Amino acid sequence: MSFDSSHKKQEQAAPAKSTSQTGKRSSKRAQRALRATIEEYLLDHRSQNHSPKTLEWHTLALGNFADFLEKKGVTSIEDIERVHVLSWLTYMSTEPGAKGRKLAERSVNCYARSMRAFCNWLEAEGYVQVAPSNHVKMPKVGKPLIRIIEFEEFERMLKACTPSHEVGPITDMNAARNRAILWLLWDTGIRLAELCDLRLANLDRDKGAIIVHGKGNKERRIALGRNALRALLLYIDRYRQNRDTLLAVGNPNEDHVFLSEGGFALTRRGIDMLFQRLRRRVDLPKGKRISPHIFRHTFAVRYLMLGGDIYTLQELLGHEDIATIKNYMHLNDALIQEQKRKFSPGDSVPFANPTGGRKKREDFREPVKRKPGTGRGKKPQIK
Repeated sequence: MSFDSSHKKQEQAAPAKSTSQTGKRSSKRAQRALRATIEEYLLDHRSQNHSPKTLEWHTLALGNFADFLEKKGVTSIEDIERVHVLSWLTYMSTEPGAKGRKLAERSVNCYARSMRAFCNWLEAEGYVQVAPSNHVKMPKVGKPLIRIIEFEEFERMLKACTPSHEVGPITDMNAARNRAILWLLWDTGIRLAELCDLRLANLDRDKGAIIVHGKGNKERRIALGRNALRALLLYIDRYRQNRDTLLAVGNPNEDHVFLSEGGFALTRRGIDMLFQRLRRRVDLPKGKRISPHIFRHTFAVRYLMLGGDIYTLQELLGHEDIATIKNYMHLNDALIQEQKRKFSPGDSVPFANPTGGRKKREDFREPVKRKPGTGRGKKPQIK
């Protein structure tokens, strides 16, 4: 082989090698950083005007996911594999979190659903060919124990809105506002965020209804009962700060229904503090929790017990999925059976001697098993 022909072959081979190396460098540059992509995903949510609660949920969940992946040396979305997702789910279910204890099942499930939504978004945007969470089953969650507020507990809470040792116009204003809040939660089952966001323009006085802006900024109309409407109008017309008072504090155009003493919209934190104060004032059973969300459960169960149908309840609560309503149906059935036993017609027959002279049975335990050959009516066998 001549020198010229050999030299030409080397020249032809050299550009090919250089092109291959350039391709590797360009593909490496094309990899998308994990943290930057998560920020883009959150920005996509903001552009769609999703709620702050949704953004907070995804920020926490995906931040946890990114922390775990980075410890495994994964910093780009192209490097995320199914095994990483499975390892993260196992880690959350077994290892203690920031507060020194494992995450609750429901929290793990919420984090997992956020991760799955993010992975599906990656595939939809064309950033990955297949979502890393593909064929990964979400962690199971046991059925929640739904608690409700009893009638007498609700009555004590209403009375506790007026502290016995406090008097004056501020006390009266706060008491009227707090009673209106309790009645509204009891009668409508609206969410805490929906309660805080309620505006004066959302009240239809003529028809006695409120317009609620729920998740996804979806509107729904809820009619108020007489007691709830009376308590709400009493607060708005007589005790809520008027325009002159709000002007004095520099907030003349405030149109939220429920205001703090300072004349500003009552926040979620303010409602939480209100329930903490009521909890201290009311003599409730030990371990009994009260919150706006338990009022929501209470409304749903009472509505079904009074004969309401599940599809109307779904609309009133603003649920997209009927599955949540079925949880209320199960609890409703348990309460109905308990009431039936309490007021059983079969146990209220006015016979002179309904039990035939026998002692009334008071327990329903399983019968004691006897040994063969020694049962009632049989003589022991003599060998």
